[in-house]
Amino acid sequence: MNVSGFEGSGEDEGLGKKVAPEREWGAVAATSLLPALPPSGIHIFASQLHTHLTGRKVVTVLARDGREWEIVNQDNHYSPHFQEIRMLKKMVSVHRGDVLITSCTYNTEDRELATVGGFGILEEMCVNYVHYYPQTQLELCKSAVNAGFLQKYFHLINRFNNEEVCTCPQASVSQQFASVPWNSFNREVLKALYDFAPISMHCNKSSAVRFPGEWNLQPLPKVISTLEEPTPRCPTSQGRSPAGPTIISIGGGKG
Repeated sequence: MNVSGFEGSGEDEGLGKKVAPEREWGAVAATSLLPALPPSGIHIFASQLHTHLTGRKVVTVLARDGREWEIVNQDNHYSPHFQEIRMLKKMVSVHRGDVLITSCTYNTEDRELATVGGFGILEEMCVNYVHYYPQTQLELCKSAVNAGFLQKYFHLINRFNNEEVCTCPQASVSQQFASVPWNSFNREVLKALYDFAPISMHCNKSSAVRFPGEWNLQPLPKVISTLEEPTPRCPTSQGRSPAGPTIISIGGGKG
């Protein structure tokens, strides 16, 4: 008999993640599973995607040998008000060395300040809670952009913004983001940072103890081949015109 396990995979809820105001951004969390899985791997049979209020689209992809292998779970019309555990139509096997990449798209067009990662409902997460068997010690894996590289970003754009960006050591990351003027240059530099900067990972056992190993300054997994977008399966229209209005008599008799 197999005993199932539960594991949260996604982006660190720390303040390393941020969503620029008035933009939709995708946040990618990559989890390398080499030290946490048994030699036979695990099999995912259910999944719950999770963001907070601004999440609009979530997808988790399994990558193997630098190539996107298959989709674990995807919701292109995600609503944070309707979050469910979904049984997968096809189980997904995950082996040592595989990477789970969870990508989230947010809409923060109605917010004036940057949205940062965190546990608060007005902050954001990018997470997939997966259910798998056989049970292992793996409980949680998440990642975030390295804090040192994030500070290099603040210092760089400060030089291009008349020293108006807060770079003082006592300021929190959320305060630093709040001081950034979100012009096209600052946005694109931040996006480029997320595309190349190393990540800090965090993988825990069920006992809340971290797995041994060096988790800081890990390179982003290289994906050289992506999956093709599936063709929509909506029924094709036969070219018929919409039916006209139907007239219904309610009175049933003469007035």
